[in-house]
Amino acid sequence: MKKTLVALAALAVVSAASAQSTVTLYGVVDMGIAQLKDSNNTNAALGGINAGDTAVKNGIQQGTLSNSRIGFKGTEDLGNGLKANFVYELQINPDEGTNAMTTRQGTVGLSGNFGAVTIGRQYTPYFVVQNAMDFAGNMNFMPGYIVNNHISDGGRANAVNYTSPSFGGFSAIAQVGSGPVAAGTETTVTNGLQADGKNYGLAGIYAAGPLVAGLAYEDVTHSSAPLSKYTTITSPAVAGVAAQQTLVSFGAGSDEVKTWAAGASYDFTVVKASFAYSSLTDTLAGRPDLTSKGYNISLSAPIGAVTVYGNLGRANYQQDAGVATASDASIKGFQLGANYSLSKRTTAYAVVGRDTLTVNSLSASALTGDFTRTATTVGVRHTF
Repeated sequence: MKKTLVALAALAVVSAASAQSTVTLYGVVDMGIAQLKDSNNTNAALGGINAGDTAVKNGIQQGTLSNSRIGFKGTEDLGNGLKANFVYELQINPDEGTNAMTTRQGTVGLSGNFGAVTIGRQYTPYFVVQNAMDFAGNMNFMPGYIVNNHISDGGRANAVNYTSPSFGGFSAIAQVGSGPVAAGTETTVTNGLQADGKNYGLAGIYAAGPLVAGLAYEDVTHSSAPLSKYTTITSPAVAGVAAQQTLVSFGAGSDEVKTWAAGASYDFTVVKASFAYSSLTDTLAGRPDLTSKGYNISLSAPIGAVTVYGNLGRANYQQDAGVATASDASIKGFQLGANYSLSKRTTAYAVVGRDTLTVNSLSASALTGDFTRTATTVGVRHTF
């Protein structure tokens, strides 16, 4: 009898511990049929296409609405309102024979009445604010969302993040990172500069009722790659096609890049509307500073099981005039799409996006002219 009671007591302890800790497997598979069309209207140096030519690419594209991924997340109740949390999320390419499975997010941390602290690779405060203003959901590989051109990467490696609790709808995010090196530490070169760089970011977000508003700032120093290079597409749009080369690049790297964004959205029930504005300053010794400003307007309207949406935006890139590397370029673009909810987890979609790049002057390479990119995708996204 005593042995039975001991066994029942042990089972009760194990059951209680299991109830206090949870691990969830989740993921996204997003696949579509895509067409990418590039038109170089005036200059052979733009986009690697001869002047007057058009290149069309057709194929299968993963991750139009949401990058395909698989992840694990868990929470353990430590008592007294304190919880331990982890997330490990991997990028996958279900349309390919091989998968690099790079880390999208990888964090561990604690949360409670004080807010949450997480350590690892995670989204930046700038990305969180900017993403909240894009009703299309930061679509991948689709031209037309202009403010995206001020983000080289929505996540930062080796970062520490603090998210405050909500105070009457207001919350804050602060992040500091030590660069992309595998060991999680900064290395230096002989002149004392931080070879691998560091970053920090801040954001304030207000979300109450139909109104969402946010302001974010990020500073990245001594990045390992240029953050402000101009591209109208960031990855190959179809399987088997090499990545599109940068249309216009303003240097081999950056000493410091500062970006900030502000935006607000309001839900009028029949339609949601948002406005986002961003600004970038890029400095590198030996060349003029690069500045860029862009805005985006988004609209979204539910019509039964269908949600229609659109984005319209414009941005410019400028360097000081009167010098050998003077440049002036602008981009305008739009997106139009419709999502049909087949179920809570499955969405069919169709979307078209277009960017037009106009290079007014880039005397270092004698570039002038304009370049147009149009993408159309029809696909299905399933979440689990």
